[in-house]
Amino acid sequence: MRLSAMTAAAAMVAATAMADDGPVVLDPVTVEGDAVPQELTEENKTGSYVGLAPIETPAAVDVVTEEEIREKGLRNLIEVYNSAPGVTSGNLPGEPGVVSMRGFSRAANGYSVDGARAVDPLLVSRNFDSFNFESIEILKGPASVIHGTGALAGAINLVTKKPVEDEAFVEGLMSFGSFDTARVGAGVNQPLGTKAAARSTLSYSRSDGYVDDTDSETVGVTSGITVEASDRLSLSAAFDYFHDTFSTPYQGAPLLPRGTAIDPSDVVSTANGFVVDEALRDRNYNVADGLMKSDTFWFRTDATYDLGGGWKIANELSIFDADRFWANSEDFTFNAGTGLFDRTTTKITHDHRFWSDRATVSNDDEIAGMRNRFAAGYEFIATEFGSVRRFGNTTSVDPFAPSRGVFPDDTPANFATRQNFDSSVDTHAVFVEDALNVTDDWLVVGGFRYERIALERRIDDLNAGTVTSFDRTFHSTSWRVGSVYDLAPGTAVFAQYNQAVIPVTTLLLSNLARASFELSTGQSVEAGVKSAFWDDRLVATASVYRVEQEDILTRDPANPALTIQGGSQRTVGFEVDVTFAPTDNWRFGINGALLDAEFTELADGAGRSLAGNRPPNVPDHTVNAFASYRLASLPLTFRVDARHVGSSFTDNANTIEMARYTVFDAAAAYDVGGGTLTLRGRNLTDAFYANWSGYSATQVFIGAPRSVDLTYEIRF
Repeated sequence: MRLSAMTAAAAMVAATAMADDGPVVLDPVTVEGDAVPQELTEENKTGSYVGLAPIETPAAVDVVTEEEIREKGLRNLIEVYNSAPGVTSGNLPGEPGVVSMRGFSRAANGYSVDGARAVDPLLVSRNFDSFNFESIEILKGPASVIHGTGALAGAINLVTKKPVEDEAFVEGLMSFGSFDTARVGAGVNQPLGTKAAARSTLSYSRSDGYVDDTDSETVGVTSGITVEASDRLSLSAAFDYFHDTFSTPYQGAPLLPRGTAIDPSDVVSTANGFVVDEALRDRNYNVADGLMKSDTFWFRTDATYDLGGGWKIANELSIFDADRFWANSEDFTFNAGTGLFDRTTTKITHDHRFWSDRATVSNDDEIAGMRNRFAAGYEFIATEFGSVRRFGNTTSVDPFAPSRGVFPDDTPANFATRQNFDSSVDTHAVFVEDALNVTDDWLVVGGFRYERIALERRIDDLNAGTVTSFDRTFHSTSWRVGSVYDLAPGTAVFAQYNQAVIPVTTLLLSNLARASFELSTGQSVEAGVKSAFWDDRLVATASVYRVEQEDILTRDPANPALTIQGGSQRTVGFEVDVTFAPTDNWRFGINGALLDAEFTELADGAGRSLAGNRPPNVPDHTVNAFASYRLASLPLTFRVDARHVGSSFTDNANTIEMARYTVFDAAAAYDVGGGTLTLRGRNLTDAFYANWSGYSATQVFIGAPRSVDLTYEIRF
C-alpha cells in the first residue's frame, strides 16, 4: 500500500500480493490488523526534520515501497515515479528521470538520496535501477523549508536499502525480456554482533533498446553500515556508485508534414499539420558514434548522540562526485526545401562535485503537558562544477534512409559555440521546525529556512577568445505552517500553507544576464485527508491544492527581444489514492490526479500574451489502476495494471499537443523454489504514444512497444 494525497480518478487496476503461505520468503502483503499501515506511520526524511510520519505531515507524501516495486514490476526510477499519483517522468537524454508534478516540471523538483540533497537537482537526476532502493519518498507541493531553494513542486528522496541488525539474509533477482533486455541483482545483509550490521546491494542491466542502435548498460552499487556504538551514540555510513552508458541514445521522433509521412499517426496534433510517422517508430537519427554516460559516487555519514531529557544532536556529512558525458546529434528539424532532417550537434561534459554538512539539535519532550518535537540546525553545501559545452550542426539526413555519419571534430568550423564553464555555489542555511500536539488528536506544525547562496561563474569562449567572470549572492526565505487533526484512529485531515523560493534558471549554468535576476517565489495552500480503516483493508488519501509561482522569466511586451522577470503561473488540482482488499485474495487500487495548470502572465518573443496556456509536459490528468487475485489453492497471483495519461503540450504557445494515451500490463506470479517467478507483459495493446517532449518542441519521445519479461526474485 502506498501513501499519498491526490486526485479523483476513473479507472480500475490490479495489484499482486506476491506472497502468502508456501515456501516464499519475500515479504507477504498484509491485509489484516488493527494498526495504521506502515507507509503512513514510519518516519521519513522527505517531509520533516522532526521525524514526522506521513500521517502526521500536513502535506501529500507518497511512499513507493520495495514491496510495491516488486509487485508492479517497476524496473527503474522513471517507472517508480510514474506509479505515484499525479507524477509523470520521462527519459530525456540530457535529464534522465526528469519529473513533472503539480503543474511544474524539471528544476522545480527537489532531489536527495537518504535525505542528502543536491543544489540544481536537474543536473543530478539519473534513471537508476530500482533494485538498489527500499523505498522512494515523494513530498508534494513546495518543499523549500526541508529541501532548500528550488523545491517548488515537491521533492523526491531515494532511500537506499539499509542494514538490518536482527536478520542475516541474501536476496537476488534475474530477469530477461524483449529487446535482449537483462537485469540481475544481488544483495547481502549481515548483522555484526548485536549492535551493528552491514548491507550491500548490486544491480546490473543491459538492453538493445526498442529503437535502432540504442544499446544501454547500467550498474548500481549501494552499501551501508550501522553501529550502535553505545546506548547514546549511533553511527552509520553509506557508499553508492552508479554507472550508465547509452550508445547512440534515442533523442526522440521528429515531426514531418503529413503528406510526407508513410504512416501518419495522431499521437501529436499541430497547427501546421505536422505528424509523427509511425513507420519511423524504430528509426534513430543520432550520429552513429553518439554517446551518453555517467559515473556517480556518493558517500554519506550520520552520527546521532542522545543527550538525555529528549534532546539529541546529529551530524550528516555527504560527499558527491560525478562525471557525465554527452556527444550526440540531438535535434532534428524537417527542411521543407530539401525534404531532409537538419541536425544539430551537442557535446557536453560535467565534472560535478559537492560536499555538505548538516548539524541538527532536536528535542522530543512535553511543554505544559503537550508533546512537542523541535529541531533546529545549520547546513552548508559547497558545489564545484566544470563543463565543456559545444553546440553546432552536422549533415542533414533522409528521414527514411538516414546516413547518420559520425560526431564531428571539436573545431570552430564545426561548432559555432565552444565554451568552457567553471562554477561554484556555496550555500549556507539555517532552519527550524516545530510540531506541537495541542491535544492528542491535534498537531500543529511550523517551519522556517533561510539560505545565503553565493554563486561564482567563469565562462571561457574559445571561438571569441573572451573570458567572462561574474558572481552573485542570493538570499532566500521559506516557511510553512500546517495542522493535522485525527478524526478517528487511522483517519486524519490536514491543511497547510507554504512559501517557497526557486531560481529562474539553473544556477550552475546561468549566464551573466540570467544571474542578474532575483529568485522566483512560490506559495501553496493544500488540504486533504489520509485514512485507513476496516482492519486496513481500505486505505485512502486525497487532497486539493493551489500552487502559484511569481517572477518567472517572460518577454517585455514593449520590447519582446528583452527578457525580464514578471511572468507567473498557477496550478489548481485534486489528487486521490485508494487501495482496497475486500478479501485476503482480492486487491484493487486506483490513484489519479486532475489539475488545471496555466501561465497567468507570460509573453513570447513576439510580445504576444500566452496567459491561459498550459506549461509543457504537464498532462491535465493521470490515472493508475490495478487489480490482483491470488488463487487460494495455488501459490499463483494474477495482476493487471492500467495507466492513463491526459494530453499535454510540447511548447509554451500550446501549438503542438501530445495526445492522451492508455497502456495495459498484466502479470502472473508463481511461488517456486523459495522465490517468486513472474511473467509480465507490458503495453499489451502495443499502443503507439508520445510520453515526453525534448528540448525541441518539434520532437517527441515515443513510448516502448509491447514487450514481455520473465523475472525470478528470492530472499533467503
